[in-house]
Amino acid sequence: MTVPYVLTFQIPSVHDDCQLECRLRLPDSLRSAEHRHHSSFTIRGAIIAHPYAPLGGCYDDPVVTFLSMELLQAGCIVATFNFRGAGGSEGRTSWTGKPELGDYVAVYGFMLNYLHHLRTVLCVGPRSGPREAVHLILGGYSFGSLIASHVPALDVMLDLFGTRGTETPQTAINRIGNAARRIADECLQYLLPPAKEYPIGTNDGTDQSQPHASTQISYLLVSPLLPPVSQLLTAFTALTVNVGGRASAKVLPAGRPTDRLSAHRTLALFGDQDTFTSARKLRRWVEEMSRISQSKFQHCEIDGAGHFWREPGVEACARHALQEWLQ
Repeated sequence: MTVPYVLTFQIPSVHDDCQLECRLRLPDSLRSAEHRHHSSFTIRGAIIAHPYAPLGGCYDDPVVTFLSMELLQAGCIVATFNFRGAGGSEGRTSWTGKPELGDYVAVYGFMLNYLHHLRTVLCVGPRSGPREAVHLILGGYSFGSLIASHVPALDVMLDLFGTRGTETPQTAINRIGNAARRIADECLQYLLPPAKEYPIGTNDGTDQSQPHASTQISYLLVSPLLPPVSQLLTAFTALTVNVGGRASAKVLPAGRPTDRLSAHRTLALFGDQDTFTSARKLRRWVEEMSRISQSKFQHCEIDGAGHFWREPGVEACARHALQEWLQ
């Protein structure tokens, strides 16, 4: 497998401007121009969030790594990041999960802007307005899956990060958008031939490549946490997104994770030996999710796999299940 192109950078959390350490990996397959000459070209991305930081979770977690490698192999641009208090990110882990949800929302907004800006340049064929220009997988492992399942609905995110003209330069939303376009331009230097001309340096407010309705999302939840563990990690409070900190907080509508996980293509991947959430509870949960009318929820239970995916052979089984779902 070709070594992916990797960038590291920081963006502010929408919760309180806490600086988050982020990493992007680009698949080498994206450099091929052949599949970009069609109006149906879809650029694919994924976010994988890590386990609970006080227990050693960070974006270098081995499970996060093997999930990222499979996503890269499938042609996805993969974003990982350290929640506050992990790795090189500022701050410390909260007791409620709300600041961490703001961390994830920041990376989600970054990827929306980044992927759309990248596609605007990479799509060199007819512009006929494809139904699905960008496909973003919202993923997480353990605590990361808990946070991923609570992000706001896509239309809320598009409204929040697609109103660049109404934002002042000092806001985290604006800085995240500018960082996304700047880093996309940097990636284009790698993806396109040296002689290729493309619009760079468009961070002056004139760039119109903002997130729009041609975005599709999916969910990837690995070793998901259910009550009571999930409640303990959120202090038994409902997860909401507070944008702008305590002084001028804007609370985003949360909605129900059940509705979003059933409405969008979702894979829940777990083992039958998980010590944090019993197989019995997980089976009951997936059965309930699957019974919802027109549900797009799927699951895969791996025999012999524990929460940390260290048992012999279980990582290979998880990789295979993910490959099938991605295809």
